[in-house]
Amino acid sequence: MDSNRERSHSETNEAGRQRASAACDACRARKCVFPGGRATCSTCSTCAELCIACTHTLPRKKRGPRNRYVQALQLQLDDTSVHAPKAPMTLDLVAPRPVLDHMIRDWFDWIHPLAPLLHPDQFRARIAQQYAGQPSEPSFVILVSSVCAATVASLRRRRDLYGGVTVEGCLALAENLGLWSRAGTITLEWTTAMYNFSSAQYMEHGIDSALSFRLAAEAVIGLRYQLYYELPRMPFLDQQLLKRLYWLVFAGQCTMSIYGRPMLHLHGAHEQVQALVPLEISDGELLRGCPTSIRPANPAASPSRSYIPGLNALSRLFQTWQSSQAVPQKTMAHLQEHIDRAQHVLDNLPPELTWKGHPSSPECGREQGQGDFGTDAQTVNLKVTQLHIRSNLLEQMNTLARHQNLPVTPSAIVEERHRVVDDLLDILYHMPKEVFDANGYSVIPKIRDIGSALLDEDRTGNRSQGVSMQATAKLDRLLAKLENLDVRPPPQTPIDTPATIESRYYQ
Repeated sequence: MDSNRERSHSETNEAGRQRASAACDACRARKCVFPGGRATCSTCSTCAELCIACTHTLPRKKRGPRNRYVQALQLQLDDTSVHAPKAPMTLDLVAPRPVLDHMIRDWFDWIHPLAPLLHPDQFRARIAQQYAGQPSEPSFVILVSSVCAATVASLRRRRDLYGGVTVEGCLALAENLGLWSRAGTITLEWTTAMYNFSSAQYMEHGIDSALSFRLAAEAVIGLRYQLYYELPRMPFLDQQLLKRLYWLVFAGQCTMSIYGRPMLHLHGAHEQVQALVPLEISDGELLRGCPTSIRPANPAASPSRSYIPGLNALSRLFQTWQSSQAVPQKTMAHLQEHIDRAQHVLDNLPPELTWKGHPSSPECGREQGQGDFGTDAQTVNLKVTQLHIRSNLLEQMNTLARHQNLPVTPSAIVEERHRVVDDLLDILYHMPKEVFDANGYSVIPKIRDIGSALLDEDRTGNRSQGVSMQATAKLDRLLAKLENLDVRPPPQTPIDTPATIESRYYQ
């Protein structure tokens, strides 16, 4: 009986093989059941009905892998990807150690006063740990590469010192390490890296860079997520750094709005955001987590200077701008009120951040022991930003006056426009160019935007009254200074450091 069962099973297999092998090329390609009969001796009934040739010449295809095999292969590829490296990665992926050390030093000497996003001691300690043999996390390498990208983009005159490190190279490395990975979590490091890369792309490719806009949007998403979900659980240091980053992103978005570009929303003009203002504390207090309630009378005598008063003043300037645009219909009184409010912000700055409008004001500040290179960079940033906002609101008033046919107001606006340019020329010609270099490329479009009003006046002014002639003279001085600031010197040009600049200008 067993032999009969085996014989029947063998016959069944043979029959199955015969049915499979008997199918013609057309039946196999169509994956249809072989009809089992032939209309003629050489053509199956299906081919006869379709009036096609019935052939058996094409080779049979082998069955593909099962889905489980494909999944296992994908897992194997994931295990060998950069997201889960087998060998520890190092900061050498960003730049050789001497170059990286130079860039980090330049970041804290030149850029940190304007963008205090990192704690100097903590950040340098983490870098030292990586060089001591501790494996680098991809998120930290991404952060370091973003710092290098922002440094290269900001300090154009010093690029020859950075060994060929480029913004595009840093961004490509970050992308390979999972910058856009959907599996990654939203952290302070990731959000800071997005902001740094966005700033670098903006300075490299201009205000209309699509990639810069996308990176800025990612930074806004990261900020809003962490402020809503993570802020209460964050350490004190991370909370303060997140708040600093919030206002730097806000300043960047308001600048986009001033240029007429779309603004990514962080908060409304009348929302209560006082809780998001960072504390004006030193790096030492930030690390200890125990801020003092009394601000030192002489900040320069403190072991660690705080650059947060300047950041908070910048935030108030841009909040004034946002408020000026948050009405359905602007009036002359409304715009003038916000010009006065912007001036009030500058009138209430601490002494080390106050521009006195006198050629020797930096030297006077040094005699009082109040300022340094970093505060001078902040002073330039605050003054130029205030003048930019003031100039923009004046042009809105000018447009409004023309629409309302006010004959007296435009002449008053022209006079005020000249005062703005005079203040700008004062600071342009009495501050070292290195202080403007520390502000990066972002200060150049602001100066151009202020000067564009003079260009319009030069073309339309009344030369019999001498107004247009004054505009031409001031425009020439402005363009001469712009040519000096917006240039990349050859590599052999001697490179200054903040220390040598201070010794040359302030002693």
